[in-house]
Amino acid sequence: MPKRKSDQAELNGVGHITETTTLRKPKKMKRSQVSAMPTPSTSQQKAAIAEFTSVTNANTSAATKLLKQHNWNSSNAINAFFNNPSNAAANPARKSLDRIFDSYRTSPRDSPDELDLEGTGNLLQALSIDLEDIGSLVFFEVVQSPQIGVITRQGFADAFSDVNADSLPKIRNVILGKRAEMTRDRALFKRVYNHTFQLLLEDRKKAMDFDQAASFWRVLFSDAGLKWETRNSPWLEWWLEYLETEWRKAVNKDLWRQTLTFAEETLKDEDLGFWNEESSWPSVIDEFVEWVKSKKRSGGEAMEVE
Repeated sequence: MPKRKSDQAELNGVGHITETTTLRKPKKMKRSQVSAMPTPSTSQQKAAIAEFTSVTNANTSAATKLLKQHNWNSSNAINAFFNNPSNAAANPARKSLDRIFDSYRTSPRDSPDELDLEGTGNLLQALSIDLEDIGSLVFFEVVQSPQIGVITRQGFADAFSDVNADSLPKIRNVILGKRAEMTRDRALFKRVYNHTFQLLLEDRKKAMDFDQAASFWRVLFSDAGLKWETRNSPWLEWWLEYLETEWRKAVNKDLWRQTLTFAEETLKDEDLGFWNEESSWPSVIDEFVEWVKSKKRSGGEAMEVE
């Protein structure tokens, strides 16, 4: 395989319905009537969307589409929604999850379908999940958070409706179950590990700050995740020591992922028999191996690697 030596690759509506309301099909208006009616202001549109989503549990995109079709008349749009059999038979767990999600929004008008860092922190606190614990990384992977501290309505509802986790205690049990499972399920750990890199990227950046990477490596390569040490080699400590003293550069996606691959190999073979000069590792890993051989092995002598 070729040698690789690059480290830096890459709703104020007029209507409201209740459970006893008779749903009637809205009358169609003539095109001339529709065009003659003024377009509501942005604040009125947001109020209509808020009412629609609150009553129907639909997302903002569906609400906007149907409200436009009914000239932003929330009563007509809501009736139309529930006259659709597929909507009337919506997942009951999803409705409960939407209510939970709504209760933690800090900017319901500006971001109706997203929890910000404050809202996410409050939700995790209610779930008794420490933001600095690996359990939070499990949670973020399960709900597919686009970045640290941000949760979307769809990601939240999709994640827990499928397992009928429609209450905070049930959600907590799901996350704690996966947290415990990670120590023996390498595939689950790998998903959480890889997703963590995405969480930590700032807008339009392709690499994360070294100190940030080091901090999360300590969380992930721990007893609660994948303990990166063998009988004679404290690999995580060596890795961070080397990077801190000899490297200290931003960590890109390739290095982040290859670090996990390298860690898995060292756990199987602490003598580094898997490594050779022609292996296709990032150059920083090659250099780390040489550093280990010269600085950390007995007598400071280079370890022979076949």
